[in-house]
Amino acid sequence: MTTDVVEVAGHTLVDRPGRFLLDARGNHLVTDSRFGPAEAVQAGELLLAALTSCAMANIQANAEADGIAVDSIEVRATHRRGTADVTRYDFTTVHIHIHGVDQAAAELLADKFVSTCPIYNTVRRGSGIELVVNGSL
Repeated sequence: MTTDVVEVAGHTLVDRPGRFLLDARGNHLVTDSRFGPAEAVQAGELLLAALTSCAMANIQANAEADGIAVDSIEVRATHRRGTADVTRYDFTTVHIHIHGVDQAAAELLADKFVSTCPIYNTVRRGSGIELVVNGSL
C-alpha cells in the first residue's frame, strides 16, 4: 500500500476563459469549466472517471489475485448536482457489471473494491480538506 502524496496542478489558459490545463506526473489533461467551452471533460466528470477507473483496476487486480477469470468489466458512474444545495451532489451511483462470473463472485469482487478504494470511500464518508490561498500582484 502506498502512502505517497499525489499532486495534480492546474493552470488557466489566458486566451480561453473556462479552459484549464492539468498536470499530473508529467501528463497533461485539458478540462473545461461547466461555464466554459464545454468541449473537454469537466470537474464532476473527472470525479466520476476516478471512481470508474478505480473500480475497474481494483476489481481486475483482485480477480487476478483470487484466481477468478473475468471476461470484462463495465463500470458506469452517475451523479446529479444538488437541487436543494448546489454545492453538493444529490447522489452518486456506481453501476458495475462483471462479465464471466456468477453473482456471488461479482459481489465478492465488489465488496473488495468498496473495502479498499480510497476514492470510493472518500466520496462515501467524506474527509477533511484544507484550503490554502495565496494572492500576488
